[in-house]
Amino acid sequence: MSHLETILLLFGIILPFYISLRNQFTNGKLLVISVTGLLIAHGFFDGFRWQMIPIYIVNVITVLCLLQSWLFFKGNWIRRAASGLFLFIFLGLGFSLSTILPVFDLPEPAGGYEVGSDYFHLTTDEAELLTAEKGDKRALSIKVWYPANVENEPKETYLNDGDKIGFATKYGLPKGTFNYLNNVKTNTFEKPSIADEKFPILVFSHGQNSKANGYYALIEEIVSHGFIVLNINHTYESVGSLFPSGEIKLYNQEYDQKHNNQEMVEMIWETMEVFKKATNKDERSQALNSTLKNYFAAEITHRWANDINLVINEIPKWEKSTFLLNHINTSKIGIFGHSQGGSAVGQALLDNPKIKAGINIDGTQWGSMVDTFLSKPFLLLTSDLAKDHPDFNEIAYQNKSTADFYTAKIRNSGHSNFMDIPFMINLTLLNEAGDIEPEKAIKISGKVVVDFFDKYLNNENNDLLELGKQYPEFDIKKR
Repeated sequence: MSHLETILLLFGIILPFYISLRNQFTNGKLLVISVTGLLIAHGFFDGFRWQMIPIYIVNVITVLCLLQSWLFFKGNWIRRAASGLFLFIFLGLGFSLSTILPVFDLPEPAGGYEVGSDYFHLTTDEAELLTAEKGDKRALSIKVWYPANVENEPKETYLNDGDKIGFATKYGLPKGTFNYLNNVKTNTFEKPSIADEKFPILVFSHGQNSKANGYYALIEEIVSHGFIVLNINHTYESVGSLFPSGEIKLYNQEYDQKHNNQEMVEMIWETMEVFKKATNKDERSQALNSTLKNYFAAEITHRWANDINLVINEIPKWEKSTFLLNHINTSKIGIFGHSQGGSAVGQALLDNPKIKAGINIDGTQWGSMVDTFLSKPFLLLTSDLAKDHPDFNEIAYQNKSTADFYTAKIRNSGHSNFMDIPFMINLTLLNEAGDIEPEKAIKISGKVVVDFFDKYLNNENNDLLELGKQYPEFDIKKR
């Protein structure tokens, strides 16, 4: 809660008792002015938000009591108890909602560059497989994050409407549920000029049915160290993609239900049962081999790897015809992704010779990786999985790489600790985060990504294994 929100909460606690116990209203006008002024100041400086509505209601009732010379607690003990219960429930609800769904602060990027952003929109000649519309072509929205020269440009609003409306739709909530996130202050400026240098370029792929742009903390940190990031929004498979016309293409539940069907459920269940009973690596490999290639997620992996390749193929054109002119080092292309997007990274490394190195952040490697090996530098960065969680990646990457191959883990982290979710939802039961402080998890993962790509794109002499000594929460091995 902000300072003004905390004061409103305290007013809501204290004033009902004050005006009832004193049984007089000598300071009534002053208190009315104070509460009203505080509400106006809160709306102006913080912005009103629905989580605070119960606290607003208590304060408005208090103002009415002061104006009408009413006691908040009056009548017999039953009426007074009911008033107390109302006060307890409303203030407790307002405090809980405001704390669990806060207007949060994003970590300040540690690099030497300011961060700017813009959008590219790519329409391809490839058929759109996720809709039944005849003649529909695959189209992608790509957010471009870049090191910037900032003059008078404003900072951008946190998340666009595609992310916010799509996120609300995912959970069956009203479309405006997450509009309060407009009050979150980002570290990213709207369309400033790009810094006058050439930069390596990274392509980022998000998790399935997640907010494509919901990785501000991590991406702002990376860009501040001198990287351009092309943040792909995989259409119909993120919560929502916003296009220039204003159209928002939401996650395609119908396609998901049709293809991620009972056959897929049975396949993964049977595989899990055999995998758990396996007594050695050979048995686990036999159990998993077919599933890694044929489960529904493998289809997504190949489709998203193709999206990555489509974007990479456009880079030379964007380098010649957009604000990125003369600012991209096209020989230095890396990719990274989270969850399902991390799986797409592994596949794209196999498919595209232009990619020099890649990082899979907490994604199971579906697809054809199990039958082949990598020949480029690669890092698998995971959360701290529970001991009984099956490690499919042990088998998926069993053939490893002819180049440097790292496995790393952030202790006490959860799957969402690489996203903004732990900042947005301050309750472990809901946010799938670990016990590690969200800022700490982002600091470590940002450092890992930056050092990895500095080493393999910028040829810096970084020893990634030293990061394990720098951060006690971080484990890393070179295989």
